[in-house]
Amino acid sequence: MILHQYLTDHQALGYAIVFLGMILEGEIILFTAAFLISQGYFNAGLMFVLVFSGALIGDTVWYYFGKLVDGQKSFPRFKKFTEKITSPVDEHLKNRPIKTLFISKFAWGINRPVILKSGVLKIPFGKFIKADFAAALAWIFFVGALGYLSGASFSAAKRYLKYSELTLLMGIAIFILVDRVVAKISKKEL
Repeated sequence: MILHQYLTDHQALGYAIVFLGMILEGEIILFTAAFLISQGYFNAGLMFVLVFSGALIGDTVWYYFGKLVDGQKSFPRFKKFTEKITSPVDEHLKNRPIKTLFISKFAWGINRPVILKSGVLKIPFGKFIKADFAAALAWIFFVGALGYLSGASFSAAKRYLKYSELTLLMGIAIFILVDRVVAKISKKEL
């Protein structure tokens, strides 16, 4: 009830949080936003624009951070960590950036390092953004659909929950009644 009131009263803040969250994180923010769209808290069209632009801006930041890391000697641990994760995909990223970025979008924990590595490998930005555009679009529709359908099934389950509550109440009442009848019969036999 409190969350409902807060989301209703501060909808603009919710849009801003989703936009910034997409720049920083992604999966959880997108899933939650789609879930809340299905519950009627946000406008789907506006949310799509914010989610998509946030994802592209975030990926662009990571790409340019990769270019920065490659040219600096001040990030040796970070560079070593990134190399460890992304070295198996270096050749794929050089030769097939669209497929590699697309697959990395759906592999939890590897997308940001792969995007960072795109900058390190100096893949041309035009080629990167073209691949990232398609990958982000597909990823948003897939994860967004999961969140939206979860919200829709939640609404359906909520309607039927009252019936399960009544069934549970009747089951408890029948159990208590049977227990009392059995107790009375047991007392009479003794």
